[in-house]
Amino acid sequence: MLQTVWTDEGIVLREVEPPPLQPGWVRLRVHACGICGSDLHGLKHHGPMRTGGTPGHELVGTVLEANEASLPDERYAVEPWLACRRCDYCLQGRSEHCRNARLVGAMIPGGMAEFLDVPASNLHPVSASLSDVQASITEPFAVCTRAIHLADLKLDTRVLVLGAGSLGLISGLLARDFCEQVAISTRYPHQAEAARTLGLQPVGENEVVGFAREFEPDAVIETVGGTANTMEQATACCRPGGRIVVLGLFSIAPPLDMRALVHKELRITGSKVFGMSEHGAEFRASTKILPRYRDELKVLQTHQFPLSRVADAFATAVSKDARPIKVTVIAREG
Repeated sequence: MLQTVWTDEGIVLREVEPPPLQPGWVRLRVHACGICGSDLHGLKHHGPMRTGGTPGHELVGTVLEANEASLPDERYAVEPWLACRRCDYCLQGRSEHCRNARLVGAMIPGGMAEFLDVPASNLHPVSASLSDVQASITEPFAVCTRAIHLADLKLDTRVLVLGAGSLGLISGLLARDFCEQVAISTRYPHQAEAARTLGLQPVGENEVVGFAREFEPDAVIETVGGTANTMEQATACCRPGGRIVVLGLFSIAPPLDMRALVHKELRITGSKVFGMSEHGAEFRASTKILPRYRDELKVLQTHQFPLSRVADAFATAVSKDARPIKVTVIAREG
C-alpha cells in the first residue's frame, strides 16, 4: 500500500506492506484525510511526530477488513484518540486524560495512506449527505466542540477567538450558534474574508488588544499555540472575571501576564482533544452536527490533493500565498 512517511528531509510517499490486523481492529480504506496544524508542527520536529511515522488523524474511510467485528457497509470517521478504556480516568468517563492513550498519526501510523488500521470501537458513521472531503473535518469539529463546552457560552457572552486557522474559524462558527457577538483575530486577508463570510467579526492581530478594550470579551478562545504571544493577548483582552480556553498547542512555554491574571481574577482552562461533557460524547456529537454546516465547509476546506501529491499538499498548507485554511488529501477518488 502507499503510505506517507516522515523523513529528515520532509514528506515522502512509500510502498509498504500492511501489518497483520490486530484483534478487535479493522482495516480502513482511507477516502480523505485533512492536514492539521499539529501535522505541520511535525515538519519542524515539534510534538510527538517521529521520523519514520505516518501523519494524519482527520480522516474518513470504509471498512476493508474486520477482525472480530461486524460493521455495516458505510463510511466512518475515525476517533483518533485511542484510549485504553481500563485506567482510572477511562473508568471515570474521562478518556481525554487516559494514562495509556495513543494518537493516530503521531504514536501509531496515521491516515495519510491508502489503508489504516484502527480499533473498531473508534469508528463513527458519517452522514450520507456529506462528501468524503466534508466528512474528514469531523475531528476538528469535535476538538472545537469541547472548547465551546468548556467556555460555557450563553446568548449574551461576548467571545473573542484568537487565531483564524481552521480551529479558530470552526470555534468561531460554533460560538456563533450560542452567542450574538463573536470576534476573531486574523493575520492574513483571506482569513478576514473567511471570517466575514462565516458571520464573524474579523480583527487584525495587531489591533486585537485595543479592540478588546471596548468589546470586553467574557470568553477568549486561544487557537494558535506554537510560539505565538497569544497568552499575553488573552489576559490583556479578557474582561475581569472572564475565562480563557486554551486550544492551541504551544511548542514553547508562552509568556503569561500573571499580574493581569490575578487582578482580573481570570480563569484559564486547557482544552485537550474531546471526551464527555454534560452534553454527551463530543466526537459523536460532531458527526451529528456537521451536516448543518455544509455551506460553511466550502469556506473552510480550501484545497484538495490526491495522495500521490501529498508533498504538494503539505507545501500548500504552509504557503500563505496559496491562501489555505484546510488542506485535504484524497486517498480514494471517485
